[in-house]
Formats: sequence, C-alpha cells, structure tokens
Amino acid sequence: MAERTFTISLNLEEGNVLLEALAECPFKSVFELIGKLNQQANQLFVPGTSPQERRQFIFTEAELSCSLKALENMPYHRVHKLLEDLNGQIGGQRNNQHSTVVTTGYVNI
Repeated sequence: MAERTFTISLNLEEGNVLLEALAECPFKSVFELIGKLNQQANQLFVPGTSPQERRQFIFTEAELSCSLKALENMPYHRVHKLLEDLNGQIGGQRNNQHSTVVTTGYVNI
C-alpha cells in the first residue's frame, strides 16, 4: 500500500523556517526530506517569483510528521503562525473525501 500524500502551500519564508527546523534534527533522519524540499523549491520558485507567493509542496505522511516535530522544537514566536496555517491546511484536506491526506493525529497540534 502506497503511503498517503498531501499538498502543503508555503511561501519562501515559511519554507526557509521549515528547512531551518529540519537542519536542527539528526542528519540521518532528515537529509532525504531536505533534499526533496530543496528540489521542489528550485522548480517552484523560479527567478521572478515573488517570495511571498505560495507554492504547493508534496509531502508524504511520514515527511509531514518529521516536519511538524522539527517545527515544534523551534521557538514558539517563530513558528506559531506557520503551525496554525499547517493545521488548517491539513484539516481542510482531511475533510476532503477525495484527497489522500494524513490522519487526524496531526490536526490540532
């Protein structure tokens, strides 16, 4: 059975905060995710793209879990808006019966 995936919209600043959080984790557990996110960002944020413009990144359930755990270790004042936004995006996808999304365990972090 394939792992569930979902789409998360991030702007450049939010993506950088997520990468910063992941960089604080043990390399062995995050290097593939960091590489995947960098690859997606390079394709999505071409020259001339506004840094405030949101782009859609594809995550697996395991990648989302890792990302949320990493963000939880950052100072609250730096990540609370991003976590709130992620909570809304996950909840919205979870309620969409036609999407392949994460379990309810990630909602209401």
